[in-house]
Amino acid sequence: MRLKLLITFFLVNLLNSQENTNLNYKEDQIYLNFSFDFKLKTIEGYQQNGFSRTFNFGLLKDISLNQKGTKAIALGLGYGYSRLINNLNIGENFDFIVEDDSALRNKLTYHSIQFPLEFRLRTSNHESFAFWRVYLGYKINYNFSSKYKPFFGRKTSLKKYVNEFSHFLSLSLGFNTWNIRFETSLSPIIKLSSVSNNFNSNFFISSVGLVFYLL
Repeated sequence: MRLKLLITFFLVNLLNSQENTNLNYKEDQIYLNFSFDFKLKTIEGYQQNGFSRTFNFGLLKDISLNQKGTKAIALGLGYGYSRLINNLNIGENFDFIVEDDSALRNKLTYHSIQFPLEFRLRTSNHESFAFWRVYLGYKINYNFSSKYKPFFGRKTSLKKYVNEFSHFLSLSLGFNTWNIRFETSLSPIIKLSSVSNNFNSNFFISSVGLVFYLL
């Protein structure tokens, strides 16, 4: 109950924090992100089959660092959903293995509560909504409700396989509405204790996609 009240209080403050004065104003406090996910390092036998993707949205509190508002930091709260499609499978010993059949379209999905932090450089002013931006970010994800759906078979829980917490670095850049976002994980998605052949030491997920910011 206390957690729900805390999240509600945080969201209300984010929504009410929008200011627009000549000297100190806020930008980009709502974000939507659609991205294509891919494996950062090579794993022997691994094959990504299909469009692995992530969807994120959330709220950010923009805090200007100078009077012009061209430098800022932003702290936020968001939600994410990831869907990885590949030939990873759960082996006979109940650990993750790379399946011999590289054409399999097995699905690994999970939801995330996100805590993003951004350092922002932009050419904005209080009169124009069209400006260049470069945002450097760090994000902590709390992952939950992870599921595994083999190409042939039933969906099962992956709670014991997926790390509850994951960390990411990001770069968002663009002009006006269209902005490209690059993101790379600093920690493996799959737990070390749940895999064979120690392959998850290389299982770091990166992504590239579009991010849309709203006031």
